[in-house]
Amino acid sequence: MLTTSPKFANRILEAGLGNWQLSVLFTAHTGFPFAPTTGVDDSLTGIGLDRPNMVGNPYTKNLSTLVWLNPAAFVANSAGTFGNAGFNSLIGPGFFDMDSNLTRIFRVREHQRVELRFEFFNTLNNVNFANPVSNLHSATFGLIQSDISPRILQFAAKYSF
Repeated sequence: MLTTSPKFANRILEAGLGNWQLSVLFTAHTGFPFAPTTGVDDSLTGIGLDRPNMVGNPYTKNLSTLVWLNPAAFVANSAGTFGNAGFNSLIGPGFFDMDSNLTRIFRVREHQRVELRFEFFNTLNNVNFANPVSNLHSATFGLIQSDISPRILQFAAKYSF
């Protein structure tokens, strides 16, 4: 979405408040896929990326306690076998984001101008959670321990001649 501020009849108001451009980008995502792992090499392949067996509903999805996965729904694979949890078979928490910027170009002379730009990433400062810990042998398995990005503001000025 791109919006331009109105034109003002008063020259002073027009010089300071006129011709600003606001653009907004809204993004919404379902969660990112990930695979649970056991953290040990029970399959005896030497790789160490074994996946567990899923024996129940894997999701708890409680964002108030940051518990996303139910540990009781997973059991380690037997020695010499692979687990039945598929690659990227789980989905992390979804998120939405709104980025915006405010831009104005000031003419200095015929071929000279100054551009001011204010950029706001995660404008609403919404907490967007990352995928939970997916290692079955971790004490924090199934817990969300981080977020994706905080609000970031930046300012730029460019002189073109």
